[in-house]
Amino acid sequence: MSDNKKFYLIREDVLPESIKKTLKVKALLNCEPQLSIFDAVRRFDLSRSAYYKYKDTIFPVDNSKAERHVTMLLHVDDTIGLLNRVLEHIAKEQGSVLTIHQSLPIKEKTTITITLDATYVELTINELLDRLKKVDGVNQVQLIGMTM
Repeated sequence: MSDNKKFYLIREDVLPESIKKTLKVKALLNCEPQLSIFDAVRRFDLSRSAYYKYKDTIFPVDNSKAERHVTMLLHVDDTIGLLNRVLEHIAKEQGSVLTIHQSLPIKEKTTITITLDATYVELTINELLDRLKKVDGVNQVQLIGMTM
């Protein structure tokens, strides 16, 4: 699978039913976290395999918010100063970091989860992710979620 994924905004009425149902299941699980995935997909007559196929690839866009928040996962080498270099790139593009979590290193590799306010970032999300991929020591960058 390629890391060069593109992201699109698309009207709901052109989405297949399985993707619409996946969004409904995700919203239900968010409101009722005690609910099992089995019970949630059953409520919307969606197969679990369809839910798992789409759950990490579809995100609702909220038109009422002026902010643009982006959460990304970076797979990086565990080297001194790498997080600082990543943060410098984000700041250079006018991104405002909201949260950071870095896992404990295993075999000189670690993951960093960053949520940022990208309201004033002039780049597209894809361009921002591509720039972060070019930081020496960053092996992979994945978009986890986004609000607009």
